Amino acid sequence: MSLLAQDERLTRRVGAIVLFVLAAAIVFVVFVYPRLEWGRHVRIGVYFHHIGGMREGAPLVVAGREIGVIESIALAPRDVKNPLKGDEGVVAMVAIAADEAARITRGGDVFITSRGPLGARYLEIGPAPGPGPSLDDDPSDLLGRDPPSLDRVLQRTWVNLTIAREFAEDVGPELHELRLRLSELATSLDALAPNIGGMAGLGFEVASLFAEARKLRDVTLGGEPGLAEVDAVIAQARLTLAQAREVLDQLGARARALTAGVDGLRGRLGTRGPAALAAIELAIDRMRAAIDKIDPLLATAADIRARMARGEGSLGKLANDPEFPEDAKALGKIMKRKPWRIIIRSDK
Repeated sequence: MSLLAQDERLTRRVGAIVLFVLAAAIVFVVFVYPRLEWGRHVRIGVYFHHIGGMREGAPLVVAGREIGVIESIALAPRDVKNPLKGDEGVVAMVAIAADEAARITRGGDVFITSRGPLGARYLEIGPAPGPGPSLDDDPSDLLGRDPPSLDRVLQRTWVNLTIAREFAEDVGPELHELRLRLSELATSLDALAPNIGGMAGLGFEVASLFAEARKLRDVTLGGEPGLAEVDAVIAQARLTLAQAREVLDQLGARARALTAGVDGLRGRLGTRGPAALAAIELAIDRMRAAIDKIDPLLATAADIRARMARGEGSLGKLANDPEFPEDAKALGKIMKRKPWRIIIRSDK
C-alpha cells in the first residue's frame, strides 16, 4: 500500500473525529450546559394573573445585575393557598444563586419590565420597605405585579364608556329638568335686576345715617366736651330746683303765718287780705307743680346722656361702633358690584 493512500485514510479519520467533537460540543453547549447548576440555588415561584410577553429563560435582575433565571412558566392551579387566593394565573419558577438570595430581603415588589418598548421582557425585584428575612431564609412563593396589557386597557376603557353612557341615560330626565329650572331662575333674575339695581342706593342711605349720628354727637352735642357740658347743665338744674323748693317751703310757711294773723285784721282789710293770701298760695302751688314736672325731664335727659356714653340705643351704637363705616362701605360695594349676593341663602 502506498504512502499516499495511507495519508488519505488518516486525514479522513482525523476529519471525522474533529467533526464529531464539534457536534458534541455544540450539543453540550446548546442542550446540556444551560441545565447544569454550579453551586446551590434557591427556587421560588412568582405568581401573576398574566405575564404578557415574558418567556422562559428570561433573567431575574436586581439593581441592574442578573442574579437568576426563569426556569419555567406554567398555569397556576386554582388554590386559595397560593398568593393569587384562588384566582386564575401563571406561576414563573425562578432559580436564584444561594449567595445572591441571601442578600435579597423579602417584601420588595416583583414586576415584569424591559429595557425598551421593543426589548425582551425580564423579571426584576425592587427594594424591600424594611428589614426582614432574606429569600434564602424564607423561599416561599411571591406575588408579582401584573404588567399593563393593551387588551385590559381597552376592556376597561370600554367598560368605563358603557358606565358613563348608562349614567347619562339614567340622569337624562333630571338633567333636563335642572336645565329648565336654571332657565326659570335666569328669567327671575332678569326680572329682579331693576329692583336689585335700585337697592344699590341703600348703602349710601346707611352711610348717610351714620354721618347724621356722628354729626348729632360731635356737632350738635359738641362731642365728648359737649356731653360733659350736658352733664354739668343737668347737675346745675337739679341744684337750682332744690334751692327753689327750699324758697317755696319758706314762702309757704310765711303764707300760712300771714293766714293765721289775717283774722285780726279782717275788719280793716275786708275781703282783700284773704284773696291776696289765696293768690300767693296758688302761685306757690303752681311753682311746685312746675318743678315737679321738670324733675322727670332732667331724669330723662340724664338717662339719655348715660345711654349715649355707654353706647346703648341705635344712635349710640352707630356713633360708637368703629366698624360701622367699613361695614356700610362693604354693603354699598356688594349692592353695587354683586347685588345677587343679597338674595343668596347663607349655608350657615
